Amino acid sequence: MMKKILAAAGLLLAMTACCCQQENLPLEGTSWKLSKMESIPATAVSAEEDAFTLMFNAADTLVAGRTNCNRFFGPYILNGKSLKFGDLGMTRMACPDLQYETSFVEMLSKVNGFEIKGSDLKLLDGDRVLAEFQGTQAAAE
Repeated sequence: MMKKILAAAGLLLAMTACCCQQENLPLEGTSWKLSKMESIPATAVSAEEDAFTLMFNAADTLVAGRTNCNRFFGPYILNGKSLKFGDLGMTRMACPDLQYETSFVEMLSKVNGFEIKGSDLKLLDGDRVLAEFQGTQAAAE
């Protein structure tokens, strides 16, 4: 009798653990919003909903996004967990706090890898975390 109770408890525990694990969002097709970067204060990150964003398009391997001022776009190379950004094109509006934009774009040029856990994306330079993003799945069209 005790074995049956323990087996049932073990099965229940295993089922609970499986149902509660969050699936990783895909890099491509997800809207990524900066949540943390050393050289950009949290107040600047959260000031505008669409500031400091990334969106990877698998069909043409182009990334598009926005800093706190300008929009950007360009190619990326994805190979497993390796990620590199090509030369980015950018609009050139004059805005206050351009140092944050400069820091963000410089960070992108250093990226050589990424890691996704659930809805969290980390852009990496080797083992060093350069920036962290929160993802939301894009609506199906």
